[in-house]
Amino acid sequence: MDLEQIRRRAHEIWEAEGKPDGEQERHWQQAEREQEGDGELPQTSSPAHHSATTIPDGRGTSSEAVAEGGGEPGSFKPGEISSENK
Repeated sequence: MDLEQIRRRAHEIWEAEGKPDGEQERHWQQAEREQEGDGELPQTSSPAHHSATTIPDGRGTSSEAVAEGGGEPGSFKPGEISSENK
């Protein structure tokens, strides 16, 4: 194993995740696994970055900022938030 390559990759992972504090051990271990080629895909962002992604069952998004009823254009006035429109 090339420790310099692992260090560089761990740094790339850290940067891709928004430079979070306290994750250096996980980043290092992920970089080691990637170099070993165990087939695991690299995680380049944390689950917190995906708070408004589509839910696989097709029920929409997990974000409360999306309007009920499909979020049609014009369903909110500028500056209005979804919770005020319920």
